[in-house]
Order: sequence, then structure tokens, then C-alpha cells
Amino acid sequence: MSSADKARRWRQILSELRPALPGEWRLRGVGVGSVLAREPLDWSLAWIGYSGSPTRPVGWLTAGVQPLVTPFTSWIMTYGVRMDEVQSAPPTVDLMSDAAAGQTRQFVLDAGLKEIDDWPPERLADVAERDFARDPRQRRTHWHQLPGWRVVNGTASPVEPATQLAQLCRERAAGISGKGARQLAEKAAFYERLTQAWHDGERESALRFLTSHRDQALAARKLDKILTP
Repeated sequence: MSSADKARRWRQILSELRPALPGEWRLRGVGVGSVLAREPLDWSLAWIGYSGSPTRPVGWLTAGVQPLVTPFTSWIMTYGVRMDEVQSAPPTVDLMSDAAAGQTRQFVLDAGLKEIDDWPPERLADVAERDFARDPRQRRTHWHQLPGWRVVNGTASPVEPATQLAQLCRERAAGISGKGARQLAEKAAFYERLTQAWHDGERESALRFLTSHRDQALAARKLDKILTP
């Protein structure tokens, strides 16, 4: 089994699933990294995807929501579900098996869509605000989206949470090395540039920065490539 065979099979499964989904969905990306994305794609990406090696026989179906107001360094599952977390689903899927299409359909319709629908942009922004309002020692990671949502929704200045996040990332980066340190430094730079954009031209300038950053992140992962009309 080649990675190309697996990629073709995955795209076929997604193409067959698409008409069964409510609303408008498009196939984006390349290879086994292709996803079905709900349109229009704005500041959060609702996706149905697959995780696993391009050449190993089995992997996992995934579904969730990826906020696009923060640095997109990797897929997050904070607002998603993987098939082995669903009691009624098999723990893995073999994309080359006859059962793969049916298993994908069942996972998405029984569990994936519910997870996606549970996290509309309005809730993501609200949870971020409530998380930020907590004692810093009790915060989770929801508030990392807050500067971006404040800009996108025009609700408040992003400067305070963005400044705190930049400092937090710098402090954490100083204690480690390698890829983790580089990613944290990149995140710190993102929040610092967002803050500077706000100082330069408030919401209009900050929104331009976020839009450019989002578009570049999608392009880097080939998610700007739409494979279905």
C-alpha cells in the first residue's frame, strides 16, 4: 500500500460523505491530510479529517473546530473528538478496507457533527473571555484565543491578554530548547505583532494582521487548496 493509494482512498471516502452532511462542505488540502471543511471558512475551521501515518494501514478519524485567531502550529483537539474516544465506534480505521466508508459516515454523523456544532465561534469567544477572567493560576488554554476574538468581533482591546500571552510564551520558551522553544517564541512574536498592529491602527490594522496571518497559515498546510467546487 502506497501513500498515494491511501490518499486517493481517503479523498474518495470524503467525497462520498460530503452529500450526506448538512450545509456546505468542501474538500481541502492534499494527501491523507485532506479534510472536509464546512464553508464559509472564516475565523474557525470546522473539519473532518484523518490522523496517522501515510503508509501505515490504520489510523484515526477526527472531527472538530480549529480556531483561526491564534497561531496555527498544529491541529488541536480541544474542540474536537477522535474516533477512539467514542464508545460506539471502532478504535481505529483501515482506509483501504471495505468498511472504512461506512465507519467514517457513522463516526461523523453520530459523534463528529455534534462536537463541531457544540463549538460555534460565538461560544469560542465567550469561553475565552470567561477563562481570562479567572485567576491566572486556574486558567486553561481557552484564553489564548481572546486577543484575536476581541479584534474580530470588535468587542474590546486585545492588548492586555496579548501582552500577558507574549510574556507567558517567552517565559516558557526560556526553560526549554529545540522545536518547543521555537514554537513558543513564534507564538510570543505573534501576540507582540498583534499588539503593535493595534497600536498602529487599532481594529482595522489588527484585523489586517490577523487576516494575513490566517491566510498564510492555511496556505502553509495546503488548506487553501479547494478540491471540490
